Amino acid sequence: MKVKLEELIQILEKEASLYEELRRLSQQEEEVVIEGNLKKLDNIVRQQEGLFLYLRNYEKARHRLVESLRQILSLPEKVTLLELAKAIGEPYGSQLENLQKTITGRLSKISKSNKNNVSLLEYSVKIIDEYFRFLAGVEKLPIYTSRGWTKKRTQKRKLVDQRT
Repeated sequence: MKVKLEELIQILEKEASLYEELRRLSQQEEEVVIEGNLKKLDNIVRQQEGLFLYLRNYEKARHRLVESLRQILSLPEKVTLLELAKAIGEPYGSQLENLQKTITGRLSKISKSNKNNVSLLEYSVKIIDEYFRFLAGVEKLPIYTSRGWTKKRTQKRKLVDQRT
């Protein structure tokens, strides 16, 4: 059991470091979105995808180890890491608790950063949409008139001069 606990701690430490890297990349992503640098954004997204692949493998290994430890300790089927830490005792219990708190904190920061990035990207898309409407000269009209008839959008100017 000691070997499994040490392996579980190593996996959690690796996951914690990968989540820290994801947190760092999420912050960089925010800066790149503000700059509007698509090449850098693409590079960051590729790095994040690679980290997710590593995390998936570590997560599978963690689940196998937790399941094995759960059976050894006769714990309920759906056991959390904190419940496992309490059942194990010291010195491994406190290490598991600390790693769980570290990972949870990093996930929370990643979630906040991702929500902010989504807002920035949605705002950017709205601005781009407005620029295209302006360039195309399309008026914003309500879909229906007061009598219930549909209105058609009118185009005031064209992006391409077809006279040539």
